[in-house]
Amino acid sequence: MIVATRRAAWRSGSPDGWHDDFIWYAAAIHQMKALTPGLDDFLQILQDALAGLPTPGGDPVAELAAIAQQWGDPMSLGYQSQVHGTFVDKADWPSHNGQQALWRECAHNHWFFLPWHRAYLVEFEEVVRAHIAQLGGPAEEWALPYWNFTDHAADSARLALPLPLQGDTLPAGVVVPGVPPRADGTFPNPLFNPTRLGPDPNSGTEWATATTALLRPHYANQEDTGRVSFGGGVLEDPNNAALFHRTSNEIGQLDAQPHGSTHNEVNGAMALFETAALDPVFWIHHSNVDRLWETYAHDLGHGYPFQAGAGSGTQAHQSWTTKEFRFRRADGTTRTWKSPDVLIIKNLGYEYDTTAAPPLPAVTPTPPAGSGIDPFGVAEGAPEPLAEAGPVSPAEDLEVTLSGGGDADQEVGVDAFPDSARWVLRFDGIRSGNPTRTSYHVFIGLPPGAEADPADTEHYAGLLSLFGVREASRDDGTSAGDGQRRQLDVTEQVSAQAATFRPLAAQVRLTATNPGRDLSGVQLSIERITLEFA
Repeated sequence: MIVATRRAAWRSGSPDGWHDDFIWYAAAIHQMKALTPGLDDFLQILQDALAGLPTPGGDPVAELAAIAQQWGDPMSLGYQSQVHGTFVDKADWPSHNGQQALWRECAHNHWFFLPWHRAYLVEFEEVVRAHIAQLGGPAEEWALPYWNFTDHAADSARLALPLPLQGDTLPAGVVVPGVPPRADGTFPNPLFNPTRLGPDPNSGTEWATATTALLRPHYANQEDTGRVSFGGGVLEDPNNAALFHRTSNEIGQLDAQPHGSTHNEVNGAMALFETAALDPVFWIHHSNVDRLWETYAHDLGHGYPFQAGAGSGTQAHQSWTTKEFRFRRADGTTRTWKSPDVLIIKNLGYEYDTTAAPPLPAVTPTPPAGSGIDPFGVAEGAPEPLAEAGPVSPAEDLEVTLSGGGDADQEVGVDAFPDSARWVLRFDGIRSGNPTRTSYHVFIGLPPGAEADPADTEHYAGLLSLFGVREASRDDGTSAGDGQRRQLDVTEQVSAQAATFRPLAAQVRLTATNPGRDLSGVQLSIERITLEFA
């Protein structure tokens, strides 16, 4: 087997960024778009709907679904995008070579997020290679590049979209096989997507930062332990389709940030499960997310779940090892994957040019007791809510006091709680009526009127990313409509403010990372914000 190398998008060797892997990626995407009927109309309707403009039929979801019903060919970009999510009712999913499409298969908000998306990338890579082979290109040696935005400390330019994804016209001198010229002699750029809003140069770097995720001491989180994991919550019943596809609430930190925050930052098609994979940036974004899993497992020494043997034979172990991920292939056959199948990437035919971690703090937080037990963080007990507020409806900013107990309790300090307490800020029932156009910086204990600065590590709790909230808010049979949950570990912030912090009268402030975008139509609400300790 040839092992192809996935390389960083931002690298030396080509001043315009059009390295050979991008040339052939663009060539394949062009062919895949040509097999996607009505794609231009689809993107125009989507763009208008996201901007709040009227669409031709007045019902953009129905209009988008009517177009997507035609995308039955697994060799097309349209088909591959709908594997991730679709507006089309299952009864209307198309067939190809006698087999109905396998769509809406994606895994989010739990511990199968990473292995499912790894299999998805491998399947997509094979489709791209088949197109490259048809064009006479280096199919066996080709691999997806990755957008190395998480390495922005080395070069801030990496926060921008890679150059080959910028602009709707190919630069002079760049030749992409199979792409014909326009009437004016210029050549369209197959990697351009007109719906994007970002990245926003004024939104800071937190959306692209993986530090918090890479510092999580354990991969998975048993349900409601009050911990924040790297990879997400355990699904002991993985065949519960509602939990598997979008409504599980134990989201992993990597899933939330930088994965979800990057979806929000780029926005446009990337803001929705049903459309994200139509944007070529989706695949190189997920290539980087996959690389970070390798960083966590190998470079940082955490290994893969159950690799060290702990937990074998449990219901969780059975779930991890037996859950099947299914993908329909161009010849009509179905390939089935399981999590253990994807853990050695060289066996899958690829490697990365580097999996070195971005710069991490010289002194890392002390892991909680029990967190070294592979793959779970073991809590001393169930989390105990202390103070809360809600419901609230953030727009650009929100400042709220979390209250608990009586008036006398408001002066209780941190010293009234065990030194070993782990503190969590929890957001429940996060809903939106439309795709979210921003993430939110979260601060805890920040005095009213004080400047909100993410560099203020004493008060900055982290990023609240909202990718997937709209999908979990629909009460239309595709979800329960009860929204999502997010958790931020604020143990370090509470400890830093121990002399002044009052847990039963905690100040929480949210500020939008993208205040320049129109946030008025998002209809964001949060049922409850809670400070808890375990």
